[in-house]
Amino acid sequence: MKVPKTNYSQIAKHYDQLRPAPQDLWVSKIIQYGAINWNSTVLDVGCGTGRFPLRILALKQPSICGLEPSNEMLKNAVVKDEAKKILWIRGDAHRLPFDDSCFDCVYMTLVIHHLGNKELALREIYRTLKDKGTCVIMTNSHYRMKRHILRDFPRLMAIDLKRFPPVPHIKKMMIEVGFKNVHYHVVKHDEGYTSTEEYLERVKNRYISTLTLLSEEQFQKGFKVFTERVKRKHGERLRRITGFDFVVGRK
Repeated sequence: MKVPKTNYSQIAKHYDQLRPAPQDLWVSKIIQYGAINWNSTVLDVGCGTGRFPLRILALKQPSICGLEPSNEMLKNAVVKDEAKKILWIRGDAHRLPFDDSCFDCVYMTLVIHHLGNKELALREIYRTLKDKGTCVIMTNSHYRMKRHILRDFPRLMAIDLKRFPPVPHIKKMMIEVGFKNVHYHVVKHDEGYTSTEEYLERVKNRYISTLTLLSEEQFQKGFKVFTERVKRKHGERLRRITGFDFVVGRK
C-alpha cells in the first residue's frame, strides 16, 4: 500500500488549535534522555509550530534551533517566539544545514515516520552531533498503536502501521549508523476521563495527521463507524491513557 504524505502547509493554520499543548511529561523526558541543560546546544528536527523547543527553552534555557520543512508551520513558530531566542531554519532532515559536531542533543518528536529516507536522516543527525552527543526519537510503537482507541477507525491502522517504523527497526538503523548504547523507554500518561463527545469532536477535526490522509468520503464513512463503536464501548466518557516510545542513542 502506497502511503501519501501529510501536507503540513495545508493544516498549519489550525494545527495548534486541534492539538493540546505538549504534556510536560513528554518534554521532561526529552530533557532527561537528551541530558539537556543551560549550556547545551540542541536541535529539534521537524519542529512544526515550535511547541517543544519553546517549552524546552522555558525550562532549561539551552541554545536551541528548530528545523522545519513547512514554511507555514515555521511562520507560526516564529510568531510564538516572542523572546527571539530560538534559531528557526527551514530545512530538510535528509540534508541538515549544519557543520559536523554542532549539537549536544538532536531530537525528533513524532517525525521519523514522515521521513522518506530514515537511515540518511539518522546519518545526518549522527554527523551533526558532538562526541558523546545524544539522539532522542519520540515515536509510537506498533504494539501501542494496535491498542489505541483509533484502531477502531476504518483504514487508519493500516496506514499508521505502514508509516511508522517498528521500534526494533529504529534501534537497528541507529546501531548501523554508529550510535552506541541504543535503548528505548516506554512512557505512559494517564490523562483521566474525558467526555466521549469531546473526544469525537477532536477526531472530527482530524487532530492527528493520519486522518488528513483519508479522502473526504473515506473519512466521513470511517467517522460514522468510529462514532458508533466508541459510544458502544465507552458510553458517555472514556479514559485516556496515552504513551510514547523514546529511542535513545549516543554518538
